[in-house]
Amino acid sequence: MRAITVAIVVLAVITSACSGSSTVPAETTALTTPFTGSPGATERLLTELDLEGLSRPVSRLRELEFLEPVPVQILEDAAFRVRVNELTAAPPGITPDLQSSWLRLLGLLPAGTNTYAATSRLLQTSVAFYDYEEGRILVRAGAGVDPYVESVVVHELVHALQHQHFGRADPMLLDGDLGYVYTALVEGDAERVTRRFIGELSPADEFAYEEGRLTATEEAIAILDSTPFYLLGSLAQPAADGVRFLQGVDYETVNGFFADLDGLSSLPQSSEEILMPKADLVRPDINLSPVLVLPYERLPVESTLGAGRLRLLLGQVEDTVTAERAVTGWANDRLDIRVSGEAVIFAYLFAGDTGNDAVELADSFGRLLESNLARDAYGSVRISNNQVLILAASDGSVRDRLDEIYSDFGAEVFVATP
Repeated sequence: MRAITVAIVVLAVITSACSGSSTVPAETTALTTPFTGSPGATERLLTELDLEGLSRPVSRLRELEFLEPVPVQILEDAAFRVRVNELTAAPPGITPDLQSSWLRLLGLLPAGTNTYAATSRLLQTSVAFYDYEEGRILVRAGAGVDPYVESVVVHELVHALQHQHFGRADPMLLDGDLGYVYTALVEGDAERVTRRFIGELSPADEFAYEEGRLTATEEAIAILDSTPFYLLGSLAQPAADGVRFLQGVDYETVNGFFADLDGLSSLPQSSEEILMPKADLVRPDINLSPVLVLPYERLPVESTLGAGRLRLLLGQVEDTVTAERAVTGWANDRLDIRVSGEAVIFAYLFAGDTGNDAVELADSFGRLLESNLARDAYGSVRISNNQVLILAASDGSVRDRLDEIYSDFGAEVFVATP
């Protein structure tokens, strides 16, 4: 059942970071205004989907009123897939295969796969999503209408409510770990309301909800099973972390997190604060020597993994408890990825609170490299006091150059050679 939980939330996760364009009819003035470009079945679905009846509990449970109507459009499955493809397309200037090269190097994506294509394929099985660009909810006609589908629409109505009151963070500002934090709060907020909505269902509707969820699982299982575990986790885990972080937090405080989405100053500044609310906020300055190997050039990706995504990486080879323990002592990190054609070099510096934290992290990352590292690649783990240096390269011939750059960094405790 965990896999289909991903399908409930992942589309909202992606569309909070991507946008596209579409042509739709003009809006009217109902609280939630239905639109459809297809007659017959879609009109029946709009009638069955009690939009105003769903909006009222969302406002009550989230303690916010809608500022304007939320348009809802039923799309035939083919049109729904087209819109998903638009929203999950790589931004201008981004080469999908290049951007995903380090994930393939670490064995987190199979050869020939990139995150954009895999995400689009997965999200085409979703029930509904909130289109931030157009400010409307799109519902896939093939999903039908039942309490399960209604719960997904409730989730998306919360996103519409967030958008109306607080706007939307610029995806270009959500670099690395801060993007994890933002996603955890936005998705955790929506998921918390959705769970409360489900908890208020009548026994009959609760039974129908479970049946609908099982049906959705059966329809999506082939795609879910073929989606890399890391990608599933990167889409679903922030929402789960957000729900846990927001437990017992009043809505005035939640609203405060979203108070400055232009500058992002009101957000927690690291995923460590989301995972470990009592985390030490004083972080040491650390410096990762740049990977100066010609003709490699720096890949324009985030400069940090953060505790959240580091745990996702380690979760490929560790159980949940071990992965969480390995990142509990996270104090800071730095990331540098370089590419030359199809070749890629990955350099990652981790600072732990203590030397024991460094040892735990080194052991876990060593197991990741040992089991997952791409064929013919080079990998190394070094420890120096409370810091760990991880190196990996798809072309093993650069090992000597990497050893030269980082020869002064502690002791090598793991090495994988072609």
